[in-house]
Amino acid sequence: MSTENAGKNKEAKMVTIIINGTAKSVEKERMSFEEIVALAYETPPTGDGVQFTIQYTKGHSDKPKGTLVEGQSVKVKEGMEFDVTPTNRS
Repeated sequence: MSTENAGKNKEAKMVTIIINGTAKSVEKERMSFEEIVALAYETPPTGDGVQFTIQYTKGHSDKPKGTLVEGQSVKVKEGMEFDVTPTNRS
């Protein structure tokens, strides 16, 4: 019988996610809106009214697709895809 640590003492494993068509390796189980934007753009577009929209697919079975807004996070898994788009509200 194997004994595994329950819950929080697990070592983070690397997973590959796709952000705007580019594969990125991350070792986090959850990623925040801000972390995903930072991975999508080396220098994120800035300016008056610039915001970001994040849509994802191929997520976990309880929420395989959806949209993230600022301040939210999502549990990531191998092969998950993110589309990060700057939007400008004028």
